Amino acid sequence: MGMVIERVSTGVGGLDELIQGGFPKDHTILISGSPGTGKTIFAMQFLYHGARKGEKGIYIGFDQRVDDVILQGGVFGWDLRTLMDNGMLKLKSYDIKDIRIDDILREIRSGGYKRVVIDSLSAILLHPIAWKDMDVPYIFTGKLDELIPDPQNLMVASRILLNKILTEIREMDCTSIIISELLEGSKGLSRDTISEFLADGVITLHYSIGDSMQGRNLVIRKMRATKHSEMIHPIEFVEGEGIKVFLP
Repeated sequence: MGMVIERVSTGVGGLDELIQGGFPKDHTILISGSPGTGKTIFAMQFLYHGARKGEKGIYIGFDQRVDDVILQGGVFGWDLRTLMDNGMLKLKSYDIKDIRIDDILREIRSGGYKRVVIDSLSAILLHPIAWKDMDVPYIFTGKLDELIPDPQNLMVASRILLNKILTEIREMDCTSIIISELLEGSKGLSRDTISEFLADGVITLHYSIGDSMQGRNLVIRKMRATKHSEMIHPIEFVEGEGIKVFLP
């Protein structure tokens, strides 16, 4: 018999059935899509579902205010404030101008969280101040100002930063979701085109107009240690539930 892989339920209706019961425990999953496709709702559904089962979760945001996230959850009947009050859920929003990666990682590490969401990688990687904070033994660390304008060096610096974030999160005994914008027409699976290679799994969310798959849909592009569906699956937002995936 092969090794049994412990799974973490996604909380997204219909999705667990497409990935052998859930995300592999302690893996990092990239959720990518253009604006309005439901990335933050997907991630909060994952946290809400876990918190109600006794798995502490934390949301680290840059693009959205905490009050806005709570309001979004309320649309689906999620009582996020009660879970926050009883210590099962923490929502934290950082000002991107004051971001320190080590502070964020320390926040995650100190809470003993089992589920983690970072929303979004795009905000971090597009703000060079994040790199100033890095303690990395690379030859160019003291020269970021000169390096940043060069697209090739931008790619190298982004890869180093992503490696730092994902490596440290993997060592924290938690299952995590990282969110990235996906630009229309992009050939990559994320805005930075790097995180899809470093993440353990990739799910893309789409909003299609004028073709056979019109409407919102989801594709599982990658899921390590998992036999997964390779189809395009329509999704909808259901009141009182959240995102629901339609099965074939």
